[in-house]
Amino acid sequence: MSQLRGAEKFIQDVVREAGDAVMKRFGKDGVHYTKSDRIWDVVTKSDILSEKIIISRIQKKYPEHSIISEERGDVNEGAEYVWIIDPIDGTLNYARGVPAFGVMVCLVRSGEVVLSAINMPATKELFFAQAGKGTYCNGKRVRCSEEKSLPNSFGTGSTSMSERSARFLTNLIKEGDGTHMMYGSFASMANNACYAAAGKRDWIVALNGSIWDFAPAYLMLKEAGCKVTDTKGKQWRFGMLEFVAANPAMHKQLLKLTKNI
Repeated sequence: MSQLRGAEKFIQDVVREAGDAVMKRFGKDGVHYTKSDRIWDVVTKSDILSEKIIISRIQKKYPEHSIISEERGDVNEGAEYVWIIDPIDGTLNYARGVPAFGVMVCLVRSGEVVLSAINMPATKELFFAQAGKGTYCNGKRVRCSEEKSLPNSFGTGSTSMSERSARFLTNLIKEGDGTHMMYGSFASMANNACYAAAGKRDWIVALNGSIWDFAPAYLMLKEAGCKVTDTKGKQWRFGMLEFVAANPAMHKQLLKLTKNI
């Protein structure tokens, strides 16, 4: 990381600045346009503003780096370092005045996520993770849940009702029949992943999304002590668009429900 001196502070400053900007418009900025017929696939003017702030800051400090961003796409492809940007994760919540959303940015070097920052400005929570150095919320280290029993757990994950999500939820309902198991989603990967990383939820199974959803969330979970794999149990790698994350004991139980979905 010697070539990126100060990057740890930079990435946190960037998501903080973008988060402050979107909060000024929160409750005033509805849907600007929709990208498809999917209910959640919407864009607000604040998405565009947040993205503009982040890309501008990155290009000024690291002009040789690549960028992959949700709204703008790819910029300066082919560099060793790639910044992944989700200007507002949980846009549908944001557009409807629900305070569950986040600005997510991570840095990838040669296919490995090395830095991640997620700012949830509505709740004043800024999460930061660095490879090999842990996950932090507002400067305080956080760790994943130590709950070992799936039937006594509270999990989170994908909101959209895809076929795979439906199969997983069917398996989960069967496993939890007559137990105290709970499941819910914030309709925001930022909230789902950060709260799982901080032990406020016991596990996360995410089956839908794009690289800007998964890459920033992955490092938060891994550095908080979660085992993070695909649904078959293979170590999560950059480019995978699914993951199962929990402490090792819980993770093993979850794989029984995901391996055939």
